[in-house]
Amino acid sequence: MRRLSPSTCFPVLLALIATIALLALVLGAMPARAATSTDTDTDEPRVIVKYKALGPLMRIASARGDRGPQQAATLAGRQGLGLRDGHMIDARSQVIHGSKGMTSAALAAKLAQDADVEYAVPDVRRHALALPNDPLLPASSAAALAAGQWYLQPADSTLVAAINAVGAWSLTTGSSSIVVADIDTGVLTNHPDLINKLLPGYDFIADTATAGDGGGREADATDPGDYTIADQCGTGEKATSSSWHGTQTSSIIGAQTNNGVGMASVGYDVKILPVRVLGKCGGYDSDIIAGMLWAGGVSSTPTKNPNPAKVLNLSLGGTGVCTSAYQDAINQLIAAGVTIVVAAGNEEGLPVGVPANCTGVIAVAGLRHVGTKVGFSNIGPEVSIAAPGGNCVNATGACLYPILTATNTGTTLAGTNTYSNSTNYSVGTSFATPMVAGAAALMLSVNPTLKPAQIKSLLQSSARSFPAQPAGSTIPACKAPTSTAQDECYCTTSTCGAGMLDVGAAVAAAAGTATPTASISASATTVTAGSTITLDGSASTATGSRTIASYAWSITSGAGFASFSGSTNTATASLKTSAPGSVTVQLVITDSAGTQATKTQTLTVTAPAAPTVTIVASATAVAAGTAVSFDGSGSKPATGLSIASYQWTVAPASNLATFTTATNTSSATVSTLGSGSGTFTVTLTVTDSLGQTSSASSTVTVTALAPTASISASATTVTAGSNVTLGSTGSSAPSGRTLTGYQWSLTSGSGIAAFSGSTTGQTATVTTSAAGSFTVQLTLTDSSGAQASKSQTITVTTAGTTSTTGSTSSNSDSGGGAMSVLWLLGLALSAGLLGTAARRQKPRQPAAAAPARR
Repeated sequence: MRRLSPSTCFPVLLALIATIALLALVLGAMPARAATSTDTDTDEPRVIVKYKALGPLMRIASARGDRGPQQAATLAGRQGLGLRDGHMIDARSQVIHGSKGMTSAALAAKLAQDADVEYAVPDVRRHALALPNDPLLPASSAAALAAGQWYLQPADSTLVAAINAVGAWSLTTGSSSIVVADIDTGVLTNHPDLINKLLPGYDFIADTATAGDGGGREADATDPGDYTIADQCGTGEKATSSSWHGTQTSSIIGAQTNNGVGMASVGYDVKILPVRVLGKCGGYDSDIIAGMLWAGGVSSTPTKNPNPAKVLNLSLGGTGVCTSAYQDAINQLIAAGVTIVVAAGNEEGLPVGVPANCTGVIAVAGLRHVGTKVGFSNIGPEVSIAAPGGNCVNATGACLYPILTATNTGTTLAGTNTYSNSTNYSVGTSFATPMVAGAAALMLSVNPTLKPAQIKSLLQSSARSFPAQPAGSTIPACKAPTSTAQDECYCTTSTCGAGMLDVGAAVAAAAGTATPTASISASATTVTAGSTITLDGSASTATGSRTIASYAWSITSGAGFASFSGSTNTATASLKTSAPGSVTVQLVITDSAGTQATKTQTLTVTAPAAPTVTIVASATAVAAGTAVSFDGSGSKPATGLSIASYQWTVAPASNLATFTTATNTSSATVSTLGSGSGTFTVTLTVTDSLGQTSSASSTVTVTALAPTASISASATTVTAGSNVTLGSTGSSAPSGRTLTGYQWSLTSGSGIAAFSGSTTGQTATVTTSAAGSFTVQLTLTDSSGAQASKSQTITVTTAGTTSTTGSTSSNSDSGGGAMSVLWLLGLALSAGLLGTAARRQKPRQPAAAAPARR
């Protein structure tokens, strides 16, 4: 596409100038001619092909992880054509080169019939929208622009078409977060009015001859100069000087303003993203489309754009209808929220060119300073709005009303950075278009939520009406375009768009529809119940000069899981969570104009860890009757919670142990019963403030406390036939108890001795009958039912053996006869004495029947 480079519009010499301009269009390889010159039988055909997303070729490529299609060989086999792969445009689009002898249009028609192809269109060379150099208008930097940047001023009776950017700057000077991509020839990155305003761009020119910088696509959007030599762009084409077109258009959008240097720009503080798609002889659609998609962040081919643009400026174009490739790219960009501003063209009143005639773009026509259509501008129903394109008024001398731009003195390679002026002047719809792009950027600065359709609508509704055609005027009203040139004319809404650009009114309209932006940041979005979440709305913003007047926090769902603690009408708020669930909070902000915005945030509250239960027992093994204390104060709830209750229980529920203190505090005491033995388990259940419970247990072993049994015997060694008296002297019951039961028994020697009398008293008597030994056992029972046993072994000797009690010994008879006599006499005497003593001590008993004599 050709740049709309300097040309003059001299109303005083209308007929002559029209003739010269028309001749320049024909001989200067204007876009229509350039497009056809690259699509002849002698040229290699180029076609842009987009493949169907669900077709076999794309499914296979996706499975392989291909970055983009390279399917020429497959299509060549199917179509029987000689094809080779060109560069990729995006994930489903590529350029395909054919063999000479077939036009691009014919090849596109052939490939479009393939079942895997969504569309195929010729890859046509386009040109920057600027008028070609005119020998009547020599380039010179000697003269200054007498009218200055007249187009930025408020409109008046002289400057009828002025855009009132000054009025917009009272509302906003633009936001550095708003990026405008200039799809053009690249930029001189060292120009003093651009050096601080540029973001890293990209060079999308794949053809090295067109690029003119020795390479293909690269991450350097510097303009090396687009000068050409004679016949380079086609037979009969004249040599051209470097236009520095991208530097010119970029400076209108966003030259550094209020820096005491050079010029001001419409966009003031907005950022510029240079995207190089035009070089020597213009640029191919495939490069332009790839650059557009990349600039808007829609495509990451060949690399991801870290600074996606919200506005695209295309001061380029050519003749023809909008192609499927352009419309597809434009649809993707608009869906992504990117506004596209395109020049209508400079073919002197002919129909709007490509891509300005595509659906969804903002097409811009050019105006003279008095509000009439400037002679070179295209017109038609596709035009959205009109802006100053620059004009000169006078036939000779300085050009009075051109557009001031940043440029360079170099005619081939870059020389000295400078500015266009009254002799080296800039005119064309190329320079009307960036004024609209800058206006769109300012509108987004006050209302970032605007969609492309809204921006277009607000630009049109805020535009000033075109001046009416005076009665008897020799300047005609603009008519629907035909193939005949149409110079200066009075605009109508069907030919020049909705009206004349008024940046101040457009920005005010955008601000009027703007709402503040509510923002919520949370210290956490997933927390455990009982935690506190800090909510911060201080990042909320108001548009333009407005401020945030009030904040209002509320819970829209999940109120049972959380509640606000503290104020709900400040920029921050605290939310105390109480139970697991989902909570949605809402922030409503109101700006100083009374406009509100709402933001919600959903928070997830999870169940915290259950409380940790710890039991410390004073002992784990005790004798019956001993008290055991248990301490549960070391139990801990999860962070942010508290312990709501304690509950102690004991098992088994028997007479082994019982609580002697309260069972609902952090500690408890259990008393063991004296008669029991075995184990019991004490369990502590802790409940936290969320109702979550945990338990822990401690087991205690109890040894029964029994009475003490003791046996006293009248003798431990006796002769057979003797009696042994047994007593329980020394036996006792534990403190607080009494002995309630005695039980005597023989555990061995039942053939040697037997009880005579009761066996359940405190004493018992055993009668011996033969020599040997026997064992008696005493079993005691106390008042609590506890028992204890004691055993005693007694030795029984034969007759003739002296038995003793205690420590007395028994001796056998070993003396002679005299000793035996003495022993018998002593025994008899003893018996008599014992009998006498017995008679004295024992009460007289009733007489018993005498035994029978024999």
